[in-house]
Amino acid sequence: MRNRRAALAAIASAASLALTLTACGQNSEGGSDEDKGGSDGATVGIAMPTKSSERWITDGANVEKELKGKGFKTKLVFGEDDPDQQVSQIENMITQGVDALIVAAIDNKSLGNVLQQAKDADIPVISYDRLILGTENVDYYASFDNEKVGELQGGYIAEKLGLKDGSEKGPFNIELFAGSNDDNNTRYFFNGAMKVLKPYMDKGQLVVRSKQTALNQVTTLRW
Repeated sequence: MRNRRAALAAIASAASLALTLTACGQNSEGGSDEDKGGSDGATVGIAMPTKSSERWITDGANVEKELKGKGFKTKLVFGEDDPDQQVSQIENMITQGVDALIVAAIDNKSLGNVLQQAKDADIPVISYDRLILGTENVDYYASFDNEKVGELQGGYIAEKLGLKDGSEKGPFNIELFAGSNDDNNTRYFFNGAMKVLKPYMDKGQLVVRSKQTALNQVTTLRW
């Protein structure tokens, strides 16, 4: 990439827009025509977690379309929820000489060594949605305000149960489920939702019969 800064900005922009489209339940219609400067026909490797979730299929497709709309070539792979397979896929893309990497981590603490390889090969890395931990070799991070998303989820429950209007409705039974314990976003979603729901639990309007209300009790691996 001759204009590295412009290219990285364009790649990060494409990743962010793809996230927005996914959040809105939309598919990209072929990518934005804006800001093609800097792509220079560069190839971006995209590592997504799995094809077993429609969400990640949609994310992968949206990222590809946005990048192609900006003049980039792409290599899209899915790790099928196997951290070792994802590491191998990233290693292969580094060997193939991709110019940048977008990685939605399966295990966000297992990528330190392979991202060091990317750094040594002068390949910039964008962490997509799931923040990659345990390494300094991440150039950008594209994600949502995950705690706010959790607050919106909790608020929806409270609204539908008629709790938001200050009434004393209830008690209602509720059970808590959270995402994977190796996904950095999980605690933000959970904390945001609990910020809204816990006051109703404390007043007895929401009852967790299992008594499992701590994050480490309700996570679901690879979810």
